[in-house]
Amino acid sequence: MKKSLVAVGVIIAVGAAWTGASWYTGSKVEKELNKVISNTNAFFAANAPEAGLTFKVENFKRGVFSSQANIVISAAESAGPDETIVFNTDIDHGPFPLSQVAKFNLMPKLGAAHIELANNASTKELFEITKGKPFISGDAVIGYSKSIDSDLELLPIEYSKEDASISFSGSKMVFNTTSDLEKVDASLITDNLVIQKADKSEGMTLKGLKLISNVTKTQYGFYTGKQEFVIADTDFNIPEVKFSFKNLAINSDTVLEKETVKGNLAINSDTVLEKETVKGNLAYSIDGLTALGQNLGSGKAVLSIDKLDAKALGQFVEQYNKALAEGLASGNPSAAGEQIAMDIVTKTLPQLLQSKPTFSISPAYWKNDAGQSSIDLSMTFNKWNQDELTSLALSNKVDEAVKSLLTSFDFNFTLNKPMAIELLAQAAILDQGKAVDAEIKKQYVEQATAEFEQAQMMLTSDMFSSPFEEMFMTDEERAEKAKQKKSPWMVEKGNDLTMTIKFAGNDITFNADKYTLADFLTKMKIMSSPESTLDYEEEIIVPEVEEAPAEGAEVAQPAN
Repeated sequence: MKKSLVAVGVIIAVGAAWTGASWYTGSKVEKELNKVISNTNAFFAANAPEAGLTFKVENFKRGVFSSQANIVISAAESAGPDETIVFNTDIDHGPFPLSQVAKFNLMPKLGAAHIELANNASTKELFEITKGKPFISGDAVIGYSKSIDSDLELLPIEYSKEDASISFSGSKMVFNTTSDLEKVDASLITDNLVIQKADKSEGMTLKGLKLISNVTKTQYGFYTGKQEFVIADTDFNIPEVKFSFKNLAINSDTVLEKETVKGNLAINSDTVLEKETVKGNLAYSIDGLTALGQNLGSGKAVLSIDKLDAKALGQFVEQYNKALAEGLASGNPSAAGEQIAMDIVTKTLPQLLQSKPTFSISPAYWKNDAGQSSIDLSMTFNKWNQDELTSLALSNKVDEAVKSLLTSFDFNFTLNKPMAIELLAQAAILDQGKAVDAEIKKQYVEQATAEFEQAQMMLTSDMFSSPFEEMFMTDEERAEKAKQKKSPWMVEKGNDLTMTIKFAGNDITFNADKYTLADFLTKMKIMSSPESTLDYEEEIIVPEVEEAPAEGAEVAQPAN
């Protein structure tokens, strides 16, 4: 009997403790949910103001062991409740949420929520397609460390209406973050999406979509980390276009790096400073692009930046999003764009260049069945003082302005002639909007060859000569100029046209020819030679003033 009483007492004590703990954590859950929603609004305002999305919590009903709430999403143009998207949320309180206990997950948690898309005016048709089931549903677990681990599912769809059909294989979305959104790990994967007319005359097929994001918010307000977006196979069956591509990929990878700066900030005081810079790259690639039965080719481009001042970048991102948000709110985004452009030139760039960053595009190429063309570019900047650059440019010291802006500049361009001719022919066929047979394609290639030959004459012409100048030359002057060494824009090497530019210090090499920067810019007529600098001091000419005739004197009349 005593053992039974002890057992009953233990059960009552545990139940009371669980009840009290659940009631207490229920109050914490409400506070944490409101914090997450507030941080989500701040995130969209700071990183995607153009989306115009607003999140809020409505109808929160707290119980002892569970609570219910609605998460409402509205857009800036939403006219009212009928144009909002609502998620119904059932929250089991910790420390041992019942839904997690049922899954034998006995680790203490602040709460566990089940989320479902609600059936309202905005989603009514979607619920018809899914036969009354929520298209989006899932679970989110909130830890005492303020971590949020969520798994959402998008239902498969097979739907036909009138002359159109949709087939969707469904999708899984994993979203793990913290309540303050400082660290975000997310992934979205789907296998297949097909939208087409009933007779299959038009449609779109998308296969193998993958979106992965692993980013962390920096103290400067922007995120660094890795992101990946891939579409394995896409086919657009549209009569005027009909194109497809394989393995379209966009990848980004950014990190913060500490840079040590030594300076002598005071007499006999050597100071070592540390500042953070951004290093990252953004890569675009596509394995195959086909349109109207033509293989247009494949390509890749990688844009890289190194030693970009992190503090200045954070200020720019903040200013950009603020100006964009204000422009959207005022209904005049173009004015905001103009202001952003002005701020970039006058404020942002000088700040971003304080760390002497390097920018590069390498590799960048496009290739088709006929050949491959490529570009490689690398440039390192100096600190930019806009007033100094403007003063140098206006003083006919453009070379000094360039040296103040750039430490080095390397550029290599290879244009493959067969590749370019094939691309011109394909562009002409695409412009006609219909596929052609081999005989007609040959005619397009012949036309493209003639066009390229005309372009090649311009590309290999002397870059220091102007046909307009030669119009006013005498025969002797033209003959003398013809004897001079030519400096072509591009050099012909077999099936390629190439251009190479290298600048460092005071010298620039353009293709095989070396110049001082001042001589090169003078020959290009970007600046005047020092000897021909105009003297802007104008001579003041005082016109002679005839004395007025004395009173009573006769005034000579002009002869008729």
